[in-house]
Amino acid sequence: MQLGKLSLYIALVLVLVSCSKWELPEKVDLTSIEMVNIPGGTFEMGDTRNEGNPVEKPVHTVTVSGFKMGKYEITQNQYRTVIGTNPSSFTNCNDCPVEQASWLDAVAFCNALSDREGKQKVYTINGTTVTANLSANGYRLPTEAEWEYAAGGGSNRTRFGNGKDIANPTEMNFNGLIKQSYSVVGEDRAKTIKVGSFSPNALGLYDISGNVWEWCGDWYDAYSSGAQTNPTGTATGSFRVLRGGSWRDDPTGCRVASRNSNAPSDRNGNVGFRVVSL
Repeated sequence: MQLGKLSLYIALVLVLVSCSKWELPEKVDLTSIEMVNIPGGTFEMGDTRNEGNPVEKPVHTVTVSGFKMGKYEITQNQYRTVIGTNPSSFTNCNDCPVEQASWLDAVAFCNALSDREGKQKVYTINGTTVTANLSANGYRLPTEAEWEYAAGGGSNRTRFGNGKDIANPTEMNFNGLIKQSYSVVGEDRAKTIKVGSFSPNALGLYDISGNVWEWCGDWYDAYSSGAQTNPTGTATGSFRVLRGGSWRDDPTGCRVASRNSNAPSDRNGNVGFRVVSL
């Protein structure tokens, strides 16, 4: 009788284990960085729909070479694994994007990640003075042109970085209480959420509109009107480029053409980053 009960108990345990195996959600966050191949191409950079701010003009033709881009924004767990600390405000979510990371923090992360994987460092960092060797095979921040090209899904781009022309709070993390002609009213989560929670764009990139603003490598400056190939921005400046909008922003700030900036040392709870490499 006892043997029979033991057998039944073991069978029940096996059933529960089997069920839990199928019911556990897939964990997106990994200590390694998943990269997506972005094929090179030519696109019209800037406010092609005439609906944004003057800083998004003039529209100009840009060609970018192929590169690799992080499938997701760098998460808190990834940042902690590489750097050893987590600066984020929303600390109850390891798979949420790291925030409260300055531009200087982001480039230091890129170098540390390159070291960790035996790649060449892109950045030479001397206090707040940073120079970049863009021919190095290590990790770096995207140029503003690379970011906009990838966010829009390549040459035939969409308004938002999730492959859609309408912003819907069920498909992006932004302030859904503010209505625009190209948005649906809905939830304002008022915080970051786990990366990969929504569908990707045509190139396989997640959360590139909304969740957190993403640092780019460029100094912030006015656009040039001429055609350019692999532009890297002005040589000096006071502010670094931010792209993509965040959980705090209305749909306007989450368009792929939208531009923002902060001082390199600034830290905010709605600013993070993703990495690129050759």
